[in-house]
Amino acid sequence: MVADYLFPRALRIKLRRLPLLHKALKWVHNILGRAFAEAVLEFSRWIWRENENFGPPEKTFSIYQALRTGDPKINGRILIHDQGGPIVREDSIMVRGGYQQHKEQPWPIFWSEHDNARLVTESLAMLLPGKQICLESIYRYHTPREDPAFRFFRLPRALKLSGNWTSIVSRWVPTESKRWGLSMPNYTHWILDALPRLGLVSEFPKDTQIIVPADLHRNQKDSLMLLGLWDRCRLTTERHLQIERYFFTSPTTMLQGFNPYGIDFLRRSFLPKRDLAFSGPRRFFIRRLGLPREPLNLAEIEKFFEKRGWEPIDIVGLTFAQQVQLFHEAESIVGMFGSGFTNCVFCRPGCQAISIMPAEFGLDGYLDWIAQVVRFDWHPIVISCGYDYRFRVDLDCVAKHFDAKKVET
Repeated sequence: MVADYLFPRALRIKLRRLPLLHKALKWVHNILGRAFAEAVLEFSRWIWRENENFGPPEKTFSIYQALRTGDPKINGRILIHDQGGPIVREDSIMVRGGYQQHKEQPWPIFWSEHDNARLVTESLAMLLPGKQICLESIYRYHTPREDPAFRFFRLPRALKLSGNWTSIVSRWVPTESKRWGLSMPNYTHWILDALPRLGLVSEFPKDTQIIVPADLHRNQKDSLMLLGLWDRCRLTTERHLQIERYFFTSPTTMLQGFNPYGIDFLRRSFLPKRDLAFSGPRRFFIRRLGLPREPLNLAEIEKFFEKRGWEPIDIVGLTFAQQVQLFHEAESIVGMFGSGFTNCVFCRPGCQAISIMPAEFGLDGYLDWIAQVVRFDWHPIVISCGYDYRFRVDLDCVAKHFDAKKVET
């Protein structure tokens, strides 16, 4: 992928129509650009290693390990050490996608308390004394240096917040989504990464306020309102905060990371608050209009499924409570794979979900493990979209897949 720093996402996709140029830019970025950037970063780590505001951190620190071993300097509580793991088959999308988060088990659930905590960069990762980054606040134990909080050159002056605070901001739910070419935090990461961290709020003082990204979609605001927490939220754009009393909540998952705790929290929190007055189709096709990577024959695809009993519906226009109701009442869901399928966390056992997945977009396997927890039936149909992302879905192949898998039509 061409560097996010150099080109917005929409332009990167268009550049794929010029394969030679795109591959050349990709090579320059991945080989020359990355090597130069890493050299500058490493030099900065060394020359500013004693400076708290200049140069990236050198060290990491695990809050979980500190709590597990009874470190008297860390106050907190571990709720779950091990959530188990998914069933991984040879043809699993979790395996084929290559992200390998399903191998990063267990994901423990815990919280910790910190005085005068510093949260840095758009991921608001926790920077501990001695210029140590909290490993759990950057999600990945194996690749900590990919997080912005491990790569800053200079921090702006810290904004001080008094009182009790927690946060659901992270690398994948950042304060500045526009940096990644997005207008708001990704919906899937919002549902799976951000919201489940609020399951621990009841453990904190009642006046604990919540740091959230500033550019939320209406449905993301709706979800916080349904939790009864919107009045406690602070829309945040700052990249350096100093918190008087900070309650860190561990991220519960990353897409493919097996997370029954998070699914249970989402279902307990939102199913009782779904919009019972809303009545949608029981069999529907998720429409994804105006996106840069949609198939060229989208209208044909909709007609294909409509003839077979699936009604097209634009779920973006629904409220969050209506989306929960729609998916909970669904019998069968089809569509091009995208964030909308994350709402399958609210499906009933036995519901059928059919996702057409272009392989070149990156195969996200999160529906694989969610289906195992919720017990709905997921049928991924993997196709090729070519290098330029301009593609047509072969509907004859889709029909054959239905016959081979005995998918209900």
